[in-house]
Amino acid sequence: MQACRICNNSKGNKTHIAREMMFGMRDEFEYLECGECGCLQILKIPDNLSKYYPSDYNPFDGIKNIHDDFIKSRLKIQVSKYCLYGKKFVIGWMLSNMYNYGFLSKIRNLDLDLNSKILDIGSGGGTILIYLSKHGFENLTGVDPFIEDDIIYDNGVRIIKKDLYDVEEKYDFIMLNHSFEHMPESLSVLKKLNQIILPGKYVLIRIPVADCYPWRKYNVNWIALDPPRHLYIHTTKSMELLAKKAGFQLANIIYDSNEKQFWGSEQYLKDIPLLDKRSYFQNPKNSIFSKKQIKEFRAKTIELNKNKDGDAACFYLYKPSAE
Repeated sequence: MQACRICNNSKGNKTHIAREMMFGMRDEFEYLECGECGCLQILKIPDNLSKYYPSDYNPFDGIKNIHDDFIKSRLKIQVSKYCLYGKKFVIGWMLSNMYNYGFLSKIRNLDLDLNSKILDIGSGGGTILIYLSKHGFENLTGVDPFIEDDIIYDNGVRIIKKDLYDVEEKYDFIMLNHSFEHMPESLSVLKKLNQIILPGKYVLIRIPVADCYPWRKYNVNWIALDPPRHLYIHTTKSMELLAKKAGFQLANIIYDSNEKQFWGSEQYLKDIPLLDKRSYFQNPKNSIFSKKQIKEFRAKTIELNKNKDGDAACFYLYKPSAE
């Protein structure tokens, strides 16, 4: 049996055959499941991997609305200031009682301000960076080697066609929002991140995780396996191992899975691709699910996240300050 590429274990490993089901190509791929660290990893990366990232692949979609009206923009900035700096921003505190923090909730308590230098790796068209820009952040850059060309938005957000390994500047905060699982060399990526994040700062890695209820329940029909695009599906154990090897401290883990882990996997069980006209993703009203079922999926998701058993998590890697 082939050894795990993360921890080198060769005992108790298993293999699984999974199909491409986002686009319904149904091509088959073999994954190894490590008996020690639990990491799922594709055994052979296809030579024609670009075939599985067609032009209509969702992360590459353009962004049409990059500005809010003046009042909405001012209110969002107040909420950001309260989120980052605390209760001295009274308006932000008042709004926070009625406002969903959204992505802001993931970057609280990271010693950031609205001028912090932020990098999004594998940003696609820059959805999250535009969100942050609307909330008052001013120094925002994305890199993605798969976009057609550089994108420079008139709000100052820059998306550069560049590979991570070509980045040389240093940043106050780096995030990988569901891009790490697409990268072929996990440890090399983390070591590069350690080089470009400033000491005393954080890297946020949001990924699907294999040590979860949906993998145990659905196995190769688990939607987040997403062959062959997802090259590695890590576990908390494999991420702890990698973080230590790369010189990081694993400061926190927050689970943020959503109900897609259920309806998507149930569809795959019934041979319904994600982008099929019968899919809940494409046509909620005419999908195979009732409103009651979707409500139940959401309630179960809240429970799983609370119990650290959902299928997606945020890993906060801290680079210690120099002695």
